Amino acid sequence: MKKKFLPEFVIGILLTAITLGAFLLQPDVLESLELKTYDWRAYLRQNTAPGSEIAIVAIDDDSIAKLGRWPWPRSLIAQGLTAIHAAGAKVIGLNILFTEPERNQGLVEIRNLKEVIPPLVTRNNTAKDKIMQELSDAEMRLDNDALLRESLRQTANVALPMYFNIGRSLGEEEIVLSSHTLSLLENPDDITRFAVTEGNNPAVPLGIFAEYVQAVGHINIVPDYDGIVRNELPVIGFQGEYYPSFAAQIVRQQLNVPMEEVKLRLGHSLTIGRAVIPVDATGRMLINYYGPVGTFPRYSFYDVLNGKIDQAALRNKIVIMGQMATGIADLHVTPAGHNFPGVEITATIISDILQQNFMTRPEWAHNAELGAIIFIGLFVMLLLPRLKALAGAIASLVLFAGVAGAGTYFFVSSGYWLKVFYALFLLSSGYVIITSKRFLVTERKKELVEAGAIETNKMLGLSFQGQGMLDMAFDKFRKCPIDDQMKELLYNLGLDLERKRQFNKAAAVYEHIAKVDPKYKSIDERIKQLKAASDGAVFGSIGAKKGAAEGTVIIEGASAAAPTLGRYEIVKELGRGAMGTVYLGKDPKINRMVAIKTVRFDDDIDEASAKQVKERFFREAESAGGLNHPNIIKIYDAGEDHEVSYIAMELLEGEDLKKYTDKQNLLPIATVLDYVSKVADGLDYAHRQGVIHRDIKPANIMLLKDGSLRITDFGIARIAASSKTQTGTVLGTPSYMSPEQIAGKKVDGRSDLFSLGVMLFELLT
Repeated sequence: MKKKFLPEFVIGILLTAITLGAFLLQPDVLESLELKTYDWRAYLRQNTAPGSEIAIVAIDDDSIAKLGRWPWPRSLIAQGLTAIHAAGAKVIGLNILFTEPERNQGLVEIRNLKEVIPPLVTRNNTAKDKIMQELSDAEMRLDNDALLRESLRQTANVALPMYFNIGRSLGEEEIVLSSHTLSLLENPDDITRFAVTEGNNPAVPLGIFAEYVQAVGHINIVPDYDGIVRNELPVIGFQGEYYPSFAAQIVRQQLNVPMEEVKLRLGHSLTIGRAVIPVDATGRMLINYYGPVGTFPRYSFYDVLNGKIDQAALRNKIVIMGQMATGIADLHVTPAGHNFPGVEITATIISDILQQNFMTRPEWAHNAELGAIIFIGLFVMLLLPRLKALAGAIASLVLFAGVAGAGTYFFVSSGYWLKVFYALFLLSSGYVIITSKRFLVTERKKELVEAGAIETNKMLGLSFQGQGMLDMAFDKFRKCPIDDQMKELLYNLGLDLERKRQFNKAAAVYEHIAKVDPKYKSIDERIKQLKAASDGAVFGSIGAKKGAAEGTVIIEGASAAAPTLGRYEIVKELGRGAMGTVYLGKDPKINRMVAIKTVRFDDDIDEASAKQVKERFFREAESAGGLNHPNIIKIYDAGEDHEVSYIAMELLEGEDLKKYTDKQNLLPIATVLDYVSKVADGLDYAHRQGVIHRDIKPANIMLLKDGSLRITDFGIARIAASSKTQTGTVLGTPSYMSPEQIAGKKVDGRSDLFSLGVMLFELLT
């Protein structure tokens, strides 16, 4: 069935419509791909230095190892705060949640004793007072929360974190820390228009801590749906109030801006004095990362506590203290790297705000992106279908580089995030689909042409094979792909080549099959056998020349294909003689068993003489084949197969008379005379037909099982002599030859009678 394809213009319209729909709907799958391009561009942008006014005091592995396992007593945190304050830090961001009192069993016992002892000591007031004082002193020493509270009171420039569960409250919840919420909303009418992230069930610092700090802000970090942190929430909504982030509160402290002057404009910005934080419609701010983990200066808590850090490193700095040790650190995946500590994310956000170094989506971004999609859609619809393959590839590549380059340039140089994925997706898919469509159409036409050519080559190959032109058949078959049908055809061709004793060519056919299926019908073993045969390891030469009378066409190994001579299938070897080898053969056309005798010619004659000898061979075979007498063997056919001349004759079951020339096995005289008379009768018939035997002897007279006789090898002596006379050699058995034949004179039927007389004498005596 003919395949139909949509016109390229229609393909362009459909792709453009699909891309525009995806751009407007922004499905998560495609948005995640756009975010991957964002991350790649964010990596290229990591070339600006962070603000020098920020330092990190890390509760790291070294501090844990030296000061004890986490959690530490809050008194230790208080000592650290005191040390940082003493170094002259301007703002301290203590990025540790203190939402519950510290559990101190010793402190509980002291307080129990203070309640139990007074009723027991009733007489000695002095002792009672002393005991109670000691207990109070112990209580003060063990009350780590009180020690931390005192440190916060004395420091006075600390910001503490709080935490929300993300999601709108399902019911009414108590407003917490109202003094740390925003009171100045510039566009209250837009509350329903812009969806600020909502929180519920806040985890806030204990009141004993919150009352002594200047700021409390949320530390919620919300990753995108692919798990990567790219955004900050400058504010979170809770019960109609807006709570600034931990980083925003630290900036407010750094800039000495009262909470009442912080302004929020929904969907636009959060203003803290001179610092304006851009936010999107969901109240998020894009984080501009400066580099991998370790970009900001970091000092170990242990070193700060023990005065091993130069105080100048923290003087007038924003110092953020938090956990960064293995197992307790708050780690995230960011465009700047994996395992990015939350403390360093906070430092990054603070630096962005103070330096006003933001990633933003400009107001014109949406229109620009829409225009790019429409422009590329027109290119895919109108121009790309008219361009040739190379020109289309170059034009598409230039457009791709232009869109990707422009998006990268604005991102890196100006911090403008333009979504380039949708335009690039339309360009790439349009080019791939239109090019693939052209390829498929072209390939379809090519397939039709090739299919016709394959079928033609296959039919020609079969025709050549049927005519015995096996080389030409293989040449045609090689032009066809090797499928199951072709493997079978090639295998049969290989068998035909084996039968013709063309072993190297048969191996080449099997090797062609082995390229796709080395184990097909055990051709690997057959190839090894044929290669050995071609080297003479298994097979003798066929119709062997002088000195090689032992040549044979029989192939060793049961798996080999039956050889052939002409149309005859060779079954087995029957015997060998001076002039060749006799085989048992089968005529497949009429299913008749025959005896096939190969005839070798002398190898000392030249090419012209050899041609004349072969022509004479076929004339003599034709004459002998014309004899039809009950005492003369029947000759069915004569031919030549790859320079092997052969004669197909009647298959006889019996034995020759040679064994009856032995004195121990002499036949009765009457029987001898009967046999000789039958031979004479056959010779008389042959002589009248103009055919001379030339080699009458007991070995050429066959006695069959039914008692009848056959004269064999009629004309073969003359045929072979035709080659031998070229060198002056007389062929035959001298003991039976007439003098004229020995002298090389022209002979007639009388010479055969002379030989018959010698044979009669030998059989009688």
